[in-house]
Amino acid sequence: MLIAQAVEWLAAEKRDSENLAMLVDRDDYWLNSEYASWIADPDDKEAQKERERRKREGIKPPPVPVLPPVAKRSAKDMSALAAEFLEKRAVVEPPKPKPSLANLVTQWQIG
Repeated sequence: MLIAQAVEWLAAEKRDSENLAMLVDRDDYWLNSEYASWIADPDDKEAQKERERRKREGIKPPPVPVLPPVAKRSAKDMSALAAEFLEKRAVVEPPKPKPSLANLVTQWQIG
């Protein structure tokens, strides 16, 4: 009876710990998103070009955000969550734009 209660308590502790870690992940994502919106300049020429490129190529944000695990967890749990995050991100990540010939030549000359 006592051993069963201890096992049940440990399972509840693990569940509660993961729930708290998930809240930390979401809070970190929210704060970073808010910060990005605070410092973003809507009149920035490069940002406008990037928005136009994404619109032209039909790139849309994922239907739900892909949250990176940032909370402290056990090494086993963290490695599993990091691998899951990388898999999800690879699925929703848009293709990188091809560099223009002018940029390639400039980079080559600079070294």
